[in-house]
Amino acid sequence: MKSISGYIFRTLLFLALCLGTAEALLAQDTLRTYGPRIGLDLARFVYYFTKPAEIGAEMSVDFEVYENIYPVIELGYSTMEERAETFDYTSGGSYGRAGMDYNVLPLKDRSVHHTFTAGARYGLSVFTQHAENMYIENGYWGDLVVDSYESSLRAHWIELLVGLKAEVASNLFLGWSLRYKILLNPEMDPKVTPQLIPGYGNGTTKRGFGLSYSIYYKIPLFKK
Repeated sequence: MKSISGYIFRTLLFLALCLGTAEALLAQDTLRTYGPRIGLDLARFVYYFTKPAEIGAEMSVDFEVYENIYPVIELGYSTMEERAETFDYTSGGSYGRAGMDYNVLPLKDRSVHHTFTAGARYGLSVFTQHAENMYIENGYWGDLVVDSYESSLRAHWIELLVGLKAEVASNLFLGWSLRYKILLNPEMDPKVTPQLIPGYGNGTTKRGFGLSYSIYYKIPLFKK
């Protein structure tokens, strides 16, 4: 009788240990990974094939500081050159954006890191535009040729955006964002309107849309 009760006790103890180990493994699997997520905008390379061609690069960093809240910093540079019969024009410089994204997807599984976000950005661009051989027709005062013009400018704008990031492999993401941009100082240069504001787009439009498609890698610093 004692041997049977001892066997039952050992069996129950073994099952309890197995159950505790399984629960510990399950809890470990559902831990959420935290760390800076670094991104590269692949869409920037497509602009190289547009007319006029635009050359540039952009990277971003975000971090989930609180559940579903992601502060974001985006940095980049962009240049373009356009030649026509009536002018030669170049514009280029660097830019930065800072803001925050909020994930609207319900967090059912803490180990899943897909996000569908809504957010906002403030953008600042510091750039230079240069124009040469500008030919301006004027039937009353006569035609005018401007040999050279250059200005150093700052542009400010805000962006409202929605975006999706999907974890396609461990800590590796692909994602896109659609942005609505509002230029805050469209009269930054009263003589020549910028054809390119790095980070914003065409300076002749006070409002516009932008699209990004990026690849991201999250540096897994810790889990909790």
